[in-house]
Amino acid sequence: MELFDFNTLPLQYQAQFTWDHGVFLATRKTTNHIINLYHVRKFFIEVYFSKKNEAVDMICSFTNMDQLNPYIDQIDIGDL
Repeated sequence: MELFDFNTLPLQYQAQFTWDHGVFLATRKTTNHIINLYHVRKFFIEVYFSKKNEAVDMICSFTNMDQLNPYIDQIDIGDL
């Protein structure tokens, strides 16, 4: 699946695809969310889990390596 195709999926299918095919890389926390970072083929996926609702709130996908900056101390991107 390519990034464009992934982005056209409904949230529940994006989440299922991520859990089925994604490689977990790191976690970070904000006031309202626990954000898990995954790598799938040629792109990255952030899954935003709401602390309040205890459910996936949002999923963001990207290819720009600059967006990995919040995780840079946790992951080795040398092979990606």
